[in-house]
Amino acid sequence: MKLKTIVLLTILLISKTFYSQENSREKIYFTSDSLQFIHLLPNQKFGFISYKGHSPLSYHNDKNQKKGSIDGPYFTINEFGSGTYLIENKKIQLNFIKPIHSIDSISIIETNSLTDSINVKLSFKSYSNSGNDDEIGIGSTIKSKNGLININTMFESFASFAVKKSNIPLKLIINEKYNLEIASNNNQDITLFVNDFKKFTTDNIENKVFEFNTLTEQKNE
Repeated sequence: MKLKTIVLLTILLISKTFYSQENSREKIYFTSDSLQFIHLLPNQKFGFISYKGHSPLSYHNDKNQKKGSIDGPYFTINEFGSGTYLIENKKIQLNFIKPIHSIDSISIIETNSLTDSINVKLSFKSYSNSGNDDEIGIGSTIKSKNGLININTMFESFASFAVKKSNIPLKLIINEKYNLEIASNNNQDITLFVNDFKKFTTDNIENKVFEFNTLTEQKNE
């Protein structure tokens, strides 16, 4: 994983939640050294990130750090991953699972189509940005196995296209890994919920257990 990619993921996942956490779907806890962060997501899922040296939070709280440098700051990720969690006996257990793709769940709304084509809208929602109506796109790719569809969303968080009913069923591949089949002759409004923590996983990351009384919940601002 290139350093530039790691820095971008850090900005995406931490800066948004640290400075304006408006997402009721997510709770964030951090350790006393402000270097380990646990994001509790819906359906007993979690995202985890830890840093070496400084995190965005510890850097922000360090009065000795010179702020406003044009070249920084930069943060080094120590561990990064996702999985399922269990809370019992005032402890939280994190069980890491290596993901196949970054899409957690899908929502589909169908409406009648009265023509020989259907309209398809694919929207991407990130847990770290789900409360923002003006969210920035995550550069998703949408391709069909028959070669009719080849889209990169770039800076948009959605893509729209029409498909002839004669080409249904249409098999799509999202971000090279997630398979989605459109089998209905109705218009499709599809929302894909993306778990940013599933974009990559630290090799050989071990399951973890934290005492809840050693963690601090990051409050909404």
